[in-house]
Amino acid sequence: MGTSSGLGWWLDQIGRIPLLTPAEEIELGNQIQSWLQHPDGPDHCPPGLRRRGTRAKDRFVQANLRLAVSYISKHCHRLLKKSSTEDLIQAANEGLIRAVERFDPHRGYRFSTYAYWWIRQAVNRHIDQHGRLVAIPGSHSQHLGRLGPITRRLERELNRTPTREELAAELGVSMAVFEQLLINARPISSLDVQLDDDGPDLGDVVATYDQTLEEQEEQQDRWRQIEQLRGLIRKLPRTDRDLLSMAWGLDGEEVKSRELAARYGLSVRQLEQRLEGLQQQLRHQAVQLVLIAIPRQPVVAVSKVVKRRRVKVAPGQLSLLTLAPSGSAQLTAQAIPA
Repeated sequence: MGTSSGLGWWLDQIGRIPLLTPAEEIELGNQIQSWLQHPDGPDHCPPGLRRRGTRAKDRFVQANLRLAVSYISKHCHRLLKKSSTEDLIQAANEGLIRAVERFDPHRGYRFSTYAYWWIRQAVNRHIDQHGRLVAIPGSHSQHLGRLGPITRRLERELNRTPTREELAAELGVSMAVFEQLLINARPISSLDVQLDDDGPDLGDVVATYDQTLEEQEEQQDRWRQIEQLRGLIRKLPRTDRDLLSMAWGLDGEEVKSRELAARYGLSVRQLEQRLEGLQQQLRHQAVQLVLIAIPRQPVVAVSKVVKRRRVKVAPGQLSLLTLAPSGSAQLTAQAIPA
């Protein structure tokens, strides 16, 4: 297990803390339990009892810090690829603190045996929460950890690759949960991973679902057309509607022409003619629907343009533009004194 400068200093410091004897484990464990199990609670117990309990807990944890490091160095070689050494040691220390709080000396076993399972549980929980790019439930992580050994054991016993049903039964889960486990077990790669030495990145060859504004509008138009087509089909008689549904697979299952013709007592040619007639009917209704959907534009009346005529004006007269009773403009000449 490689160590950085800070981690190396910390390991050197905890290596100087003396270990506890069996008698000290019993004495410190009793003080901790007297404090935590007090009838009034650990926060409302007598101050002297609380001080003795906190000092005993600190002494107990510090003397066993190397136990957490030993577990990481011996049993977590595979997990070091998913998480850093410092994070795993921190998770193991949290399990160690939990074990110190739960340790009961009256049961007669050593603390190292009891703390091993708490440290293991804390490390596994840390990997379940932070070891994947996408978090999955803790129960699924446990099933995935058992899936590999179970698969290898069944291969030896059956001399073949076990089926999914056999693996699900051995895990004790339903097929729906097992299918989700297989989805969660898929590896996750970065889009920046280079496929070849001189090849493109993974993100350059993966299809994208980003749509432009024009593509979104086109898709919305297509959806509106589909909804209009479904509305037109619903207006057809029940027999014709069922016929189109089975011929086009509108309900998810498309029936072959020969089988469909046999159901309706028709020949294949007659069936094709009937489907063609229904298509023509739908086209005609679709055209009418489009015409109805087009808003009518009001027609604006355009007044008739009257051509101007040249009017000769005698000297000493000015031309005036007057309105005729009909509303049309007329050019008249009136004498206006200079």
